[in-house]
Amino acid sequence: MSRIGTLPRDAWPPEFATAMERMTAPGRDPLALFTAVAQSPRAWERFTAASMAGPSPLSMRDREVVIDRTAAKTGNEYEWGIHTKVFAKKAELTQEQVRSTFDGHADDGNWTAHDATLIATVDALLVRNRLSDAEFARLAAEFDTAQVLEIVQLVAFYNGIALIVGALDLQTEAGMPRFPDNKD
Repeated sequence: MSRIGTLPRDAWPPEFATAMERMTAPGRDPLALFTAVAQSPRAWERFTAASMAGPSPLSMRDREVVIDRTAAKTGNEYEWGIHTKVFAKKAELTQEQVRSTFDGHADDGNWTAHDATLIATVDALLVRNRLSDAEFARLAAEFDTAQVLEIVQLVAFYNGIALIVGALDLQTEAGMPRFPDNKD
């Protein structure tokens, strides 16, 4: 649940119902994040307009490294749990790498040079909201312009989700992992 509640199924506008059919596994309830934001048609429209769903110039693995690291570093246990449970295996992330997205670093021995560039980029953007010339050169040496923009937008989008989750006090979805140091 959230501080503002969620949009009950019998109040779903047709467009939202269609979106939930597309975005939700059969037999599962949609994410509380979606039904909380959807209480305002304008908020839902803005949320989905900024969404990073759909085809991407990045591999699934690259996307998940960026998303998992961003979620972990912004304290967004809600998204970190969903992404590490649902997508980590498909993205071929090891358990050590999943853990490293939470409390590791780019040069901790869990990452290839390519992956380490992603981790370092996320960290720099979240700490300073910018990349130095050297950090940008490292990123641009590994990724083309479309990919660089996607990486930056993923960090921005999932940082924004962390703000929404924190403001609404959304609790982790049932059955999703918690941060490694969280014993609740």
